[in-house]
Order: sequence, then C-alpha cells, then structure tokens
Amino acid sequence: MVLLTRSIPIQILIIEALLRRLNPNHRIHKELREEYNRRKKGVTGEKQIDYYLEFLPPNQFYIFRGLRLILNNRAFQIDTLLISQKFILLIEVKNISGKLFFDEGYKQLVWINEDGEEQVMEDPLEQVKRQSRQFVKWMDLKLDVPIEYLVVIGDSRTYIDPRSGPKYKDYILHAHALEEKIQELSYKYQKDFIQEVAFQKLSSRILTCHNPLSMDPQKTYQYSSADIVKGIQCPECKKFGMERVNKGWECPYCKATSRDAHKQAILDYLLLIKPTITNKECREFLGIKSRKVAHRLLISMNLQFSGANKSRIYFRPKHG
Repeated sequence: MVLLTRSIPIQILIIEALLRRLNPNHRIHKELREEYNRRKKGVTGEKQIDYYLEFLPPNQFYIFRGLRLILNNRAFQIDTLLISQKFILLIEVKNISGKLFFDEGYKQLVWINEDGEEQVMEDPLEQVKRQSRQFVKWMDLKLDVPIEYLVVIGDSRTYIDPRSGPKYKDYILHAHALEEKIQELSYKYQKDFIQEVAFQKLSSRILTCHNPLSMDPQKTYQYSSADIVKGIQCPECKKFGMERVNKGWECPYCKATSRDAHKQAILDYLLLIKPTITNKECREFLGIKSRKVAHRLLISMNLQFSGANKSRIYFRPKHG
C-alpha cells in the first residue's frame, strides 16, 4: 500500500520555470539545462522502480516514495522506503546509463558513460547504508528490527561490471530484478518484529514527519528578480506578452488564444520570485491593469490565502 506518493521534485518545477523566463544567453542557462536533464532522468528511474513495486502483494508493505525526514536538525532523504512487520527496506535509485564498476577498496563508483567518458562518484551503497543508520536513529525504537537496503539501477541496459567487489552482488541490482529480491527477503524474515499497534504508529509517524524540501531559488541558482521575464507566455509560439481579450488571452504575434495561460505565469512567479503574491504583484507581473481581473484570476487558482481586500496575500501550493 502506497502511503506517500512521489511528486515532481520542486527543483524540476523551478528549473522549468527558469528555462521559460531566463534569457537563453544567461550565464546559468547551460548549467540549468544540464541539471534539468539529470534530474528528469532520475525521476524516470524512480518511476521504473515504482512500476515493479506495483507487483508486490498490496497489504504486505507500506511504501513511502520520496521521503524526507529531519534528524538532529539535518534532513536526509530516502528514495523509496518499504516497511513491514517483518523487516524494513531502503532503496536508493540510480538511473545511470553506460558501465558501472563498484570499487570496494576505495568505496567509490567508477562510471563510464555512453560516450566513453569516465567519472568517479560516491558509492551509492555507502550512501544508502548511511541513510539506513540515520533512519534507525530517527525511529528510536527499542526493537531489533531487520533493516535491509538496496541500490537499484533504473536503466536495464546499464552494464554492472562483475569484477566489482563481492559484497555488491547482494545489494546492487536492476529494476526488473527488484520484485524477486523483495520476495527473497520476505522468505528470509518470517517473524513479526513489530506488533500491529506499533507498526501502525510508526507508519503514521513517518507520514506525519515527512518534510518536503523548501528552498530559496534565487540563492540556489544565483539569479535576481530582474532577470525574470514578466508577462504571460503564449503556449503556441512561446513568446511573452499575451493580452486580455474577451475573458481570455490572445498572442499579439501568432494570434493564438488561451483561457488559462495566466495560471502558469502565476505559478512561475510563486516559484521564482517569492512564495506569496498580492493583487498588485499579480497585475505587475502579468501586465494587466484591472484589480478585479487580477482578483478573479487569483481566485480561479484555488490558492490558499490570508487577509481580505487589498491586504490579501495568496500562497504557493504546497508541494511534496
């Protein structure tokens, strides 16, 4: 049973908005595109893992996807967490194409990509082991619950070098082998280490304590509000400056029309400028003059708000 679903990472939403509204010649544009491609590939890998987990018996595990918890004022993230009364499993997802060699001696991953370029990375097995230690401390249970962990490679074409240290064979696998591996663990652990009441309390606590990432995009990506192009983007020609016509929007360049093109613009503001917006700020960003029109547009977004009339502030939708 899935208790925490996986949403689009807020970093991806922010980068998409930046790629829309930054000048293509901006100094960070190239780095943004590279990060975007890397993060999208990671999401694809996570979706592949989610697919194979759907074949598990529905009531055997509680599944938490994209879990982020706080321990000693520091966050740690688990790509996928499965808990049962018999054991707990942490899964670290890597969607890497090419060839992988896991160096046990130096605890590093040597990756040769599809272009033949070699890169040294942190050993993902050490990464998920660290997450498991953090999770055990976070649980703070007086129970000897078996903790298992795996590194799952999303791309089935990725070659895992068999010369990697022997310890890796039990912990590194492709996504298509995940269901069988979990079945093996289920056969290994037959005893209930957590009673039903404690199990339900732990599941509820995990869900309640999930702490989605919050970030300052201007600080993270080193841009200013002045770098952001204002206005409503045409969904057809992608130029900015759609105008209000008959309760909709019309592009002055290609004459395309839209009823809701303002929604993406308002979300872009909330992602890139600040997480709140007022009627005045909405008018300035969209390039409209009417307070009543701005009010209707903001109300149509079903955003949470506080205050009334001119002092009303609308909030960015919660994410994750």
